[in-house]
Amino acid sequence: MNEESVRRTNVESMSDESFYRFSEFIEAELGIKMPIAKKTMLQARLQKRLWKLEIESFDEYYNYVFSPEGRELELQQMIDVVTTNKTDFFREPNHFEYLIERVLPEIISRQGADRQYMFWCAGCSSGEEPYSLAMVLHDFSLQHPGFHFLILATDVSSRVLEKARLGIYEEENADPIPVEFRKRYLLKSKEREKSMVRISPEIRAFVRFRSVNLVRGEFGFRETMDIIFCRNVIIYFNRDIQEQVISRLYQHLSPGGYLFTGHSETLNGLSVPLKAVAHTVYQKEVSAHLAPHLPVITLKPAELYISDHPAIVRTVLGSCMAVTMFDKRLGVAAMCHALLPQGNEALDQHAATTENLSYKYVQTVIPLMLQRLKTYGSEPKDLEVKLFGGADMLTVRTGNPNMQPVGKSNIDAVLQAIKAHNLELIVSDVGGHLGRKILFYTQTGEVLLKRINSASEPGWGA
Repeated sequence: MNEESVRRTNVESMSDESFYRFSEFIEAELGIKMPIAKKTMLQARLQKRLWKLEIESFDEYYNYVFSPEGRELELQQMIDVVTTNKTDFFREPNHFEYLIERVLPEIISRQGADRQYMFWCAGCSSGEEPYSLAMVLHDFSLQHPGFHFLILATDVSSRVLEKARLGIYEEENADPIPVEFRKRYLLKSKEREKSMVRISPEIRAFVRFRSVNLVRGEFGFRETMDIIFCRNVIIYFNRDIQEQVISRLYQHLSPGGYLFTGHSETLNGLSVPLKAVAHTVYQKEVSAHLAPHLPVITLKPAELYISDHPAIVRTVLGSCMAVTMFDKRLGVAAMCHALLPQGNEALDQHAATTENLSYKYVQTVIPLMLQRLKTYGSEPKDLEVKLFGGADMLTVRTGNPNMQPVGKSNIDAVLQAIKAHNLELIVSDVGGHLGRKILFYTQTGEVLLKRINSASEPGWGA
């Protein structure tokens, strides 16, 4: 049913009291500033939903939205009409130029080209930004063999995400796309009178869309990102929410990673540890360059390291798992290198009675880490936990062709153990088909990660 066909119920004007009820929720849940000056705008947007539902007052609509039925059927609809979804292809194009000319060469010189780089478009709206980024990165990859990338694109509105996944747009909206990219990456509708274009399957395959509310404490995923685009999003938030959101983005940004914000946005005055490298472009510091004097500990398979002294702990992972724990208050850190999930009862019993073998199995090493950390005064609630590894290397299998790869079994087992011990997992980089080199900084809890083609690849210094 379209808007024109909806019977327009006579709706009472929104009272100030009703406005404040809605605005309180919108600011708390979505972070969007909602002063009384926006009352007319809010009334106009919500009125469409009242017509649709044939509700006559905003108080009645509010009560419905937050009823059990409304929370299930209408709350997301209200969020969709309240949020602003202004976007264009290649908006603020100098950001894409800076990315190609400065940022990617710098990151590649530090981490190498032969790996998959992770990008995140936060507040992606109807998909124009992530598809613009995918075109630029695909073109870059043609000139730099071995460079691989994946883009996570998120928004709070389910309505715009549905449009984004389809990748279908009015042809005139594609005008900002460079001519060469239009020829290469756009498909024209066979029905000429419609004047529609669709993003090519090749480009759509690089983008994963997901619903994420940036204001909530948890984003629902654990990956760290090399580059984050969060442009023209925080401008709608008040200052406190801006700082909270940027701080959470910082937690999901890899050391040395970059954050791009909108040209009308600034981080000045926010207490976030990012340095400005260009106008509205910020970088997270690279810990490896801050502490070259620290002792380096090489962690071998089935080993555990715990200390309250600054050090760099390094290891190489394939299907194995590394779990890091850090108590910021006490400055105590722990890291393990576990190989396998436990198998049968005999194996479990053997592992439980032999401590060094317990480090080998993902289910037993986590409680042992917690026991050791407790001797320093650490409690599980105080720990920042990070998880790495679990790759499906060389199609390593459990021995039964019907069972899943060892890496996936390891991931599942560790996640279950983390949940069982009520630990907070703040960062995770797991799965895939590439190994990982890990550097863990015990004085800060930060981890540097590099993906590699083989878990036995040489290259660590002495």
